[in-house]
Amino acid sequence: MINLYLSFLYLFFSLYVQHNVGEVGVLPKQVQETSGLIFYNGKLITHNDSGNSPQLFELDTTNLSVTRTITVNNAKNVDWEDIAQDNNYIYIGDFGNYRGNRENLTIYRISKSAYNASDKVQADTIVFSYEDQVDFTSKPRSDWDAESLFVFENQLVVLTKQWEGNGTRAYTVPKTPGNYSAKNIGEYNIEGLVTGATYNPLTRILYLTGYNQMLFPFIARVGGLQSDNIFLGTVKRTDLKIGFAQVEGIAQVGENRYFFSNENMV
Repeated sequence: MINLYLSFLYLFFSLYVQHNVGEVGVLPKQVQETSGLIFYNGKLITHNDSGNSPQLFELDTTNLSVTRTITVNNAKNVDWEDIAQDNNYIYIGDFGNYRGNRENLTIYRISKSAYNASDKVQADTIVFSYEDQVDFTSKPRSDWDAESLFVFENQLVVLTKQWEGNGTRAYTVPKTPGNYSAKNIGEYNIEGLVTGATYNPLTRILYLTGYNQMLFPFIARVGGLQSDNIFLGTVKRTDLKIGFAQVEGIAQVGENRYFFSNENMV
């Protein structure tokens, strides 16, 4: 028997250490491999992961229909895993690295003015490698995989998805185009696989999504971030009671309201 799991969007309310979660609905077929999520101009923006088209999809938050599709003309979707934003730019993280052998980790930067003006855009490229990775031997379930990206104090932060270590490391990358060595700024034994992030610079609260090795999802609230170690403050991890779910993206849509999505599984 084949079980089909659809892609869902959820809404949760943060009440300090409690989280109330409700299902919004099924995502459209165009984004059944949803991997990242942001909220911009009243719409959710998402993308699919590895091997799909280099496109962003705007979603209506009420009926979840695709209202607009934006193509990044000069980009390739090797393994798009997350999306982030600041006041001027949208950033797409093409740094999925399941086998740990990629040496072309890339973040695409798109100006919001270009994004607002056209459904076809060009992107700047930010290329990086991890400062402490010396072995690029190809093997599955690598600790050098990554699926999370957020903006923090005028830098980009990438969070690894450690298949063997069951934790995460944070690395900073400049927001300007170029080729960089990403700097390690802390690690945390999250007891799971981190797959999404969203940070509020006003409250200085970071939320992470992910799941354990058995595909039971969780939310983690991180406070007191420091520029030299983002995990020096408080970390509160809470299991989500929604059953099996390959949770991928998370976006803040209000003071204490967040959407998160899960990819379909077959």
